[in-house]
Amino acid sequence: MIFITYAVIAVVFVVLGIGGMMYLDHRFSLAVGDRSFAVKGRRIETDDPFVRSQFRKIPCAESGLFLAASGAAVVGRIQCRMTNVS
Repeated sequence: MIFITYAVIAVVFVVLGIGGMMYLDHRFSLAVGDRSFAVKGRRIETDDPFVRSQFRKIPCAESGLFLAASGAAVVGRIQCRMTNVS
């Protein structure tokens, strides 16, 4: 039962992390409209200063995935320790 609980918690972390990334990407796309830009990794390629300023205002989307992965790792480590103790 404990395994199922921690698995659910890990899945929730991952889903919220990916959903957060999608939400931030959507907000950025709405903010810049039809202006041209290309996101390559954590950098943005554009000639438009408005797009650059909007990109700096919205936090990096990769941080959501990092939080989801680290949350899943923490839950997995707790699960391993609990099974080794009992």
